[in-house]
Amino acid sequence: MNAHVIDLLDEYIDGSLPESDRLNIEQHLDECTECRNEFRRLQNLVNQASRLPRSIEPGRDLWPGIRSRLNPPDHKQVSHYGAARWLRGYGAAAAILALCILGYLLYLKPSAPAWNLEVLKGIALVGNNVVSGKGRFMEGEVLETRTGQARIQVGVIGRVDVEPNTVLRLVKASPSDHRLALEKGTIAAAISAPPRLFYVETPSALAIDLGCMYTLNIDSTGAGVLHVTSGWVALEYNSRQSIVPAGALCRTKPDYGPGTPYQWDASPELVTALVAYDFNEGGEVALHSILLNVRNMDSITLWHLFLGTWGSHRALVYDRLATLVPPPSGVTREGMLESNPDMIQRWTKHLNLGVEAWWKALYLIHRETESPVQNHY
Repeated sequence: MNAHVIDLLDEYIDGSLPESDRLNIEQHLDECTECRNEFRRLQNLVNQASRLPRSIEPGRDLWPGIRSRLNPPDHKQVSHYGAARWLRGYGAAAAILALCILGYLLYLKPSAPAWNLEVLKGIALVGNNVVSGKGRFMEGEVLETRTGQARIQVGVIGRVDVEPNTVLRLVKASPSDHRLALEKGTIAAAISAPPRLFYVETPSALAIDLGCMYTLNIDSTGAGVLHVTSGWVALEYNSRQSIVPAGALCRTKPDYGPGTPYQWDASPELVTALVAYDFNEGGEVALHSILLNVRNMDSITLWHLFLGTWGSHRALVYDRLATLVPPPSGVTREGMLESNPDMIQRWTKHLNLGVEAWWKALYLIHRETESPVQNHY
């Protein structure tokens, strides 16, 4: 904790600091958790105090109760005028004392977890309050950008840019769980942190950061499109999971979850076939169209399909994948179709699809839900 910064917080809160000092304070608060917590407590105290009544009148029946408790030695000798003066003084002192006690308790009470919010363009709503410029976004609050654009500082691990016509709720703001809920609209997240610290809940999937940058759009029906530009993102819904790398997109649908990821430059024919296969029971016709339109750089698509299909569909996917990207030594068609874990591990490394543990987790999820009549995951 920096004592110099603490001494300046009162002036910073009331806006009386010079511009250079204000910028230095803001930079320090971004970096120092203890000073930031102290700032939040002071800000909360100011906010609470601003809602107190401008004046407090003592109750008309205050004096009889006070007199009966005090029982002065010779209260008969006290004049009515003197008693009235004493009462006014006591009432004012009692009111001041009550305010001091209330202020002290509010000071001790920790402020609600919150992130910094800046409206970059136009205006936005946080709850029923109009926000322009800088503000705070607290747990449980809902941000509606409408025609505005905003930026949220996600603790110390990154930021989220919020596009117009977006509805977003702050679910959790703790060091181990940074969580938003995107009802509709578009966000762009840039996160620099270990995996599984930042989450975005949507009506059709949970987006789990694995150290990445991505955009996520949710339409009015709750369906979504994730586009990862750096790192990896996992999409989960019940027993379904897709792992989406940089350069890939993945669609989601309510009551279904994530579909099959595909490269950003995949052909329209491939994307259409994937939507039909994943969400519209396209079956073998859609699968044949997928296999006809994939390229060797579409291995991420084929690998997800292989892990999520069984029987004849798995065989078709394996044969196409083996043609485009021949398997490494020791991997056989029979072993892969029987889900030999060692062979799957070898081919995962051979395809260079990222951290092996993520694919192992995805494989185990599919194994738990394996069914001889399941055509796609």
